[in-house]
Amino acid sequence: MNVHQTVPRSDCTSFSKCGKHSLAYCRRYGASECGPCEIVRRKPRNRVVVDGVERKLCTRCGRALPLSRFFDRIARRNGKEYHLKASWCKMCMAEVQSERNRKNNKKY
Repeated sequence: MNVHQTVPRSDCTSFSKCGKHSLAYCRRYGASECGPCEIVRRKPRNRVVVDGVERKLCTRCGRALPLSRFFDRIARRNGKEYHLKASWCKMCMAEVQSERNRKNNKKY
């Protein structure tokens, strides 16, 4: 669907819940134009629920840990803020940081 079109293309198969716009359009412009329309969000692929607790997979060590074990991070794109979790757990981040500090201390 073209940004300037008000009628969706006939070959567009994925629509948002409102049925007026495509999913891609709503993800990109939904917050500013749709207003009350619920924007369809992508489901995180690296999340699992174990014993009623939502867990996330660390991309470095591969363990499924509670969300509290990941740093919060904010991504800013096109004037919007997205509140995310880091891809590496806090333990992996600390391990890499201490290794980096050890290398830098040897230089000086």
